[in-house]
Amino acid sequence: MTKKKGNGKSKKDKKKKSAEIIDFINRSKDKNKIQTEQTEIKRMDNLAKELIENYFKASRKSFIDLGYCAYLLLYRLLQRMIFQLSYPLYRHYLECTTKEILNNHKSWVHEFKEWDEAPTERKLTGEKKSDQENDTLH
Repeated sequence: MTKKKGNGKSKKDKKKKSAEIIDFINRSKDKNKIQTEQTEIKRMDNLAKELIENYFKASRKSFIDLGYCAYLLLYRLLQRMIFQLSYPLYRHYLECTTKEILNNHKSWVHEFKEWDEAPTERKLTGEKKSDQENDTLH
């Protein structure tokens, strides 16, 4: 049995409370993990992908058009960027992402078999064309 003090608490109760101290140690220091710029870029990119995936899951459940939901996300992101960054830096990142998406678009589209098999009317602007039709001669 434990001895009780004058206030009715035992020594075991006192020991339990003293053991509840949480030690805040940076776990990366415990593992001796060296954090580089590339690992940080990868971590932030994965976080961005996760945020986008979760937003679009919620957008699919919404009765608002998916395109308008995407517009809202893009608007808020660009708005935050222009407030947080200098204008030249904002313009640089905006132009770089636009160019990268345009340059990679054709390779992304060719990954989908439906794109090649879809019937065409040859009347719509931006409609798919064969690779030979896209070449220009100067």
